[in-house]
Amino acid sequence: MTPPVIIIGAHRSGTSATARALELLGLQIGQRLDSHRESRVLQQVHDAYLRRVGATWSDPKAFLQRMQTPEGKRDCSDYLRSNFKAHFSKTFGYRNNPKGWWLRLRLKLGAPWGWKEPRTTLFGPAWLEVFPEARIVHVMRDPLAAAESIRERELKFQAAGDLPTPNLSDLTYCRELVELYLRAGEQLASLPNYYRLQFEELQANPPAMLEQLAKFCRLKATTGKLAKAAASIRPARVRSAL
Repeated sequence: MTPPVIIIGAHRSGTSATARALELLGLQIGQRLDSHRESRVLQQVHDAYLRRVGATWSDPKAFLQRMQTPEGKRDCSDYLRSNFKAHFSKTFGYRNNPKGWWLRLRLKLGAPWGWKEPRTTLFGPAWLEVFPEARIVHVMRDPLAAAESIRERELKFQAAGDLPTPNLSDLTYCRELVELYLRAGEQLASLPNYYRLQFEELQANPPAMLEQLAKFCRLKATTGKLAKAAASIRPARVRSAL
């Protein structure tokens, strides 16, 4: 298997659209995925470890503090490595059926692969212990826009009858959370295989930005694939000044 492409970024920052575009360009990101192009099992793997150390995706400070210690980073890396080795197919969303077998065969033959799951932003240093040569695509969006989207989604969930997630109805907290994820991702910026993608720039010029991104990810993007991927990127919504 080749080293993976790992797509990171705060929740509601354009990671789903970026992952979908890369998928159209030839990046294999799994089979059994949710509407956000994520493996629910990988979400669960991350959430289980966050709970172990008294944190959640929406309140990760205890986890990030622990990751600053050699023991914490080593324990987290060992946890991820053991899950990867024992449950690769399940973790990354590959089914036990002919298509799933074919997709896993493609990986063995060197097909470019990776995943997208926002919690990976927090776990980046530990995942890099498992995949030292991974290529990191860090998707960034205006922090206020991302925070407003997190809050809007939370309020929709509550209106539908879901239990509230602590603090996510508070816009100030949501912005601080987005900025925390930004800082976590930027800790990897000094690595040679790190690519910073401003989502608003991708929305403004999808063909040019995706061509650059495909080169970074070592994808053989044809003109047709680039056109299809570019068409999948929706333009930015214009905010009302009123």
